[in-house]
Amino acid sequence: MNNRIIPVTLSLIDDGERKRLAQIISANPMLRLLDEDAEEMGVLIYEPGPSVDEDMPHIIHALETGQAEDVYLAGPQADPEVLIRGMRSGIREFLQYPVNEDDFRAAIMRTAMRGSLEDNDVEKGKITTVLGAKHGLGATTVAASLAWCLNESDPGSTLLLDLRRPGGEVPYFLDLKHDYDWSHLADDISRLDATYLKSVVTEHESGLHVLPGPAVHEAPDPQVLYLILEQLRHVYAHVIVDTAYPDDQILPREIEQADIVFVVTQMTLPCLARTSRLLDSIRSQDPDADRRMKLLANRVTKDNAISVDEAADVLGKDIALPVPEDFAASLSAINQGVPIVASHPKSPASKALRRLAKGVGGKKKAAKKRFSLPFAGLFGRKKKGKSENDNLAGAVL
Repeated sequence: MNNRIIPVTLSLIDDGERKRLAQIISANPMLRLLDEDAEEMGVLIYEPGPSVDEDMPHIIHALETGQAEDVYLAGPQADPEVLIRGMRSGIREFLQYPVNEDDFRAAIMRTAMRGSLEDNDVEKGKITTVLGAKHGLGATTVAASLAWCLNESDPGSTLLLDLRRPGGEVPYFLDLKHDYDWSHLADDISRLDATYLKSVVTEHESGLHVLPGPAVHEAPDPQVLYLILEQLRHVYAHVIVDTAYPDDQILPREIEQADIVFVVTQMTLPCLARTSRLLDSIRSQDPDADRRMKLLANRVTKDNAISVDEAADVLGKDIALPVPEDFAASLSAINQGVPIVASHPKSPASKALRRLAKGVGGKKKAAKKRFSLPFAGLFGRKKKGKSENDNLAGAVL
């Protein structure tokens, strides 16, 4: 984390909370309270009011262009519609009234960490997410094989992250014993840096680095997972994520932050129907995701009743790679604890998975953000009286 001073702008209706936060900011040498008409915004703390529908597009634009470094929503209660809209646009924090000083400091710390991780001059690795349309489609076989192939060319440059719920199985596919998992990072996120990360990661004898999941776990906190993924992409050239789409249908970070999302499906009507719903759900939450998603048809046989082309027509998207069925080789590889590409290199499935790995590129450079937008009108509106309908109903980002 860097040691810069973070500017903060308050756009609050509640005068008492405004004064309280102003005092907290003034007492913290790492923070600087900005005037409402300042050219920069820094961290904008915004309380939704009667003009929220008018304000939000400008706030989101400021966040997307970089004029606002971060945005916190604040209020006595949380309106789920406002929260969901904010989450989809990158707003990551909600401060409940009365604002707890420790909660505010923790939010600022997370902002500072994100700022360090999002340095656009730093070369970043690529996150590739392997997403099973449902359990049992062979997505972990694909993820382990992809990570293995990428690691062969530069051992130690690739990490395999297990985010499957309720518990992942990556260690079984690699015959890997481990002492730590990603929950150790999540439980002490304030320590997150490259050194702490490397102390938690397990190194396979091949040189492949692995970050297993807990035996049983709920979904990680989205903001904690965001920080973990960003730190991983700063340390590794390739981060391969093994995951499945959650039942709650909220877009997971490992999809939102991924450079490539391989969606694994099979040539059966029930599976294709589920895959179609999954694609629609992701597109509805992240229109840009369609560009990054690639379909992978696993366990394809010559006598499939549904052809690859027919499946593509059903899904409305080309299938990037069909992986031939090789049940015996796949089962043998799992039981050996060795990826199929290593245990059975001549298998048609292995050859297809190696072609997949060749299509995954190297590190990428992030583009610089440029911004400019006046916000004087926004703060003028915030001085109006509080509306009877200005209540946010209990949720926290």
